[in-house]
Formats: sequence, structure tokens, C-alpha cells
Amino acid sequence: MMMLLLTGIMVEAQTSVWDGSRAVWTRGNGTESSPYLIESAQNLAFLAYMVNKGFDTEGLYFRLTTDIDLNGSEDQKWVPIGLYNKWFDDDGCDRGNQGSISGYNPETVFRGHFDGGEHSISNMYVDSEAYYYDYGVGLFGCTEGRLIGQDVEPAVIENVFVTSGYVTGIICGGIVGNGSSSTLVSRCWNGATVVSNDSRSGGIVGSSAYQVYNCYNIGNISGQYAGGIVGFGTTEIAECYNKGEVSGAYSGGIYGFSLNGKVTINNCYNTGSIFADGTVTGTAPAGPAAGGIASFLHNGNCVITNCYNVGTISSTEDAGCILAYGNNTTLENNYYINTCSAGGEGVALSEDYMRSLDFVNCLNGNNSNPVWAWDENNINEGFPILEKDNLAVADGFVTAFYVYPNPTDGIVNIEGVKVAQVQVYNNLGQAVKTFYNTNIINTNDIQKGVYLLRLIATDGTFYSTRLVVY
Repeated sequence: MMMLLLTGIMVEAQTSVWDGSRAVWTRGNGTESSPYLIESAQNLAFLAYMVNKGFDTEGLYFRLTTDIDLNGSEDQKWVPIGLYNKWFDDDGCDRGNQGSISGYNPETVFRGHFDGGEHSISNMYVDSEAYYYDYGVGLFGCTEGRLIGQDVEPAVIENVFVTSGYVTGIICGGIVGNGSSSTLVSRCWNGATVVSNDSRSGGIVGSSAYQVYNCYNIGNISGQYAGGIVGFGTTEIAECYNKGEVSGAYSGGIYGFSLNGKVTINNCYNTGSIFADGTVTGTAPAGPAAGGIASFLHNGNCVITNCYNVGTISSTEDAGCILAYGNNTTLENNYYINTCSAGGEGVALSEDYMRSLDFVNCLNGNNSNPVWAWDENNINEGFPILEKDNLAVADGFVTAFYVYPNPTDGIVNIEGVKVAQVQVYNNLGQAVKTFYNTNIINTNDIQKGVYLLRLIATDGTFYSTRLVVY
């Protein structure tokens, strides 16, 4: 039994490396209870091939069961799943833009439900210039659900972790290039670099989505309209964050540019650097524009609530620590670090306060189901994190360390790491005690209460945990 268990773990840990070929999946029947199982990189390539030759995925379920290395390069480019108006022959040859044929539009888009199973997809390389994929590129190019009256039955992309890669094109995203207004993306993250050629780019979605929920981006994003999460178009974004650098004519930590489209952003934060410059084209009345949460929201009755920004903001024209330019836009309960020189809407707070439990409570307000949590493990440099953010982190697993006894009324032992420095912080983010080069600390002269213990190991690694003194 032990051997079977170990064998199962070893199989689960394997990564399927793409060699450019494709192979049909062999398990599952496409239902919610028995989805088609994508068990290799070749299976994933076969899904792209089938969608791009007209295979209808509406109502079908797919689940990834292994980590994928797309082994991307100039010689091995990923063809996105769903190219909208492109089509492939049965032998895989590109038949070009079929939308140019009068009265004929294949709309080769993904309409189903794809569960990434919390597996990683690495080394993705997409260069649409080589094939003129002009409607949307990413892991998924174009996705679309359907509207039934006022109800949306969305295409769903969830639990997908693109850990590395390079995506370039006109409308591009790390997960989805163009999600239309009927795609739901949840629990996804992107670490790929996304570069749009003078158009729309987003860490998660390049242009438009029904909802983007509980996602994050750490990749660098650039384009005419660039957002850490979504670049352009109508969308609803909730409980997402960005740590990547975002640059473009209109660049926002969470969202880029909307002209007359409805955008709502709720419970999100940005820590990345946001920069705007370049030539402004079209009918926009302002720009270039850089915003900590959003860049440009015009005439769409847009809403930004309960967000914060601690990233640096710079622009050759308009800049805002929360929003650079807004018209007919509602902003409520938004905050930014007082070292942000861009100013604008929102409340400026000190760095110490933004690292405190009081700020976490401020963000949660009277919510009976808290959204925000204290960063006790220092994964966000002490600033509040999202309660539901339990996605695998890009930096891998942190070495275990132990602090005991905890609670304590005196001596505390630290095991698992060799300590260079230990600091004890109160709930206002103030350091009340510092120790050097010791794995044993004494709390006798520290008042009773709950503290944050932060330490730096001799190898430079940071650790933190909660410490209770009684």
C-alpha cells in the first residue's frame, strides 16, 4: 500500500513536456461528473487543434491532470485555444482568416468549462505576428459563453496557473486573450510577460470578461491599453491583485481602459509599478494615464470599491494612486500609501498603518464574511492579503520553521532556520523589539498582546508568524 501511495505521488509530480505534437485524450465523456481528462501536453495541443478546426465545446467539461511544460521558443510556438475567425484543415494546416469569406464566419472559440486542476503551465511562447491572430491570444485565444435574455451562461476557465512564458500580439492575455462579455475566469494566475502591439493586454484577460475573480498577476504587462488583471472592455473584477510591472499609454494595476463600458472593481490591490507614456490615439479625452487600480474609466457608470495601492505610479500626463482619469465613476473606500506622489481619489495612509490589523479591519468593515486577512507570513511585505487567496505561489514552498512555546510568557525558541535578525511588531506595524544572531529571544519586557514576529535568516530569506505574549 505504501509503495502504491508513493507511486501515485511520483506520477502526480511529473511534468509533461510538449514536443510540438498532439494526441487525442482517451478518458472522460465531457460531462461535469466525468470531464475529458487532459493528461499530457499533447492532449492540450489537441484541444487547441480541435477548437481551431470548429469543434463545438459548448456544454463540455475538460480537466488538466498534470503540470505542462510547453517548451516554447521561436521554433515551437503555442497556438492559442480558440482563434475566432481562423480555421485549420484536418491535417493541421492553417487555412487563414475565414471571416473574410462573404457570409461565412466559423467563430472558432472555446465555449466550454476548463479546470486547470491547480497545475502549472510553463514556458508558453505565443507570437501572433507570425500567424496574424488578430482577435485574441494567450493560453486561450478567444472564449465565449452565451446570453439568454439577461442571464449569462459563461465559458469558464478556472484553476489555471501559467507560471512563465512570453505572449505578444494585438489583443493578448496570460490566460485569455479575448473573453468577450460572457467568460468567467477564476482562481488563475499569470507569470508570463504579455506584450501587446499597440492595443490591449492584461495579465489574466486582454479584453473583456463577464467576471474575473480571485486571480493574480506577477508578469510584466505592456500595451496601448494595459492592466495587471484586465486590459480593456466591459468586465467585473473582484478579489484580485497585481504584483507585476504595467506600462503603456493607459496602464492600471488592476484594469486599463474603458470607453463607455461598465467596469466594476471590488476588493483588489496593487503592489506593482505602473507607468504611462506614449502616443494617445482615438477619442479618449485624456492620457497617457497611469492608475494604481485603474487607468481610464469614461462614461460607463464604473465603480471602484474597497481597494488599495502601494505601488509606485508615474505618467507623462495623468496619474492617480487609485484612478488616473474617471468620468461618471463611483469610488468608495479606497486607500493608497502616502508616499505615492500621484495623489487623486482615495485616502492616503502611512506605511505602518497599512501593515496593521486596524487596516485589515478597516477593509473588512462590517462584513460578516471577511475578505481581507493579516499578512502574518509576510508573503505581501506585511500589507493585507485576500482571505481566499490560497493559490500556489510563484516562489515555491517556504521552508518550515517553528516558534515555541507560543503563546509565551518569557523565552521563545526558533527552529528550522539560522536567524540573523528577529523583529517583534505590534498591531500598528511598529517594531517594539529587535534581536540579532540568535534563535532564542526573551519577551519578558514586552507587554501582553498579539504581535507579528518577523525574522531574516542568514541566507537572506524572510519568515514571519504570529506571536502571543501573555
